[in-house]
Amino acid sequence: MFWKQKGSFRLIPVLPKNYRSICLHAIEIASEPCVVVDNDVVTDFSERGRLTQKGIRNCKNLEIRDRGVGIVGFHDHPSEMWINENYVGFANYCEHQGWLKIQGPAS
Repeated sequence: MFWKQKGSFRLIPVLPKNYRSICLHAIEIASEPCVVVDNDVVTDFSERGRLTQKGIRNCKNLEIRDRGVGIVGFHDHPSEMWINENYVGFANYCEHQGWLKIQGPAS
């Protein structure tokens, strides 16, 4: 049996097309963004940092949080990206921009 942690949230599965644009927009909408790439906090969001299309595609774990709550991320592989269901407006905006495809309802 699986138990949800207190304060946990449901996840919207998405198929990303433009990792960098998704991440930069998540950082933009967060009031206190925290970017974690392969268990390291990242603060350089420029093209010279790790938050590039190639850098994201080659990492195993990524999560962008706002005040400790995950907005978007993946674990194990970039194609298994998720968006917190509380950020459905963000997901819809990214899909409208062509950056991702929503794969189904939150679960």
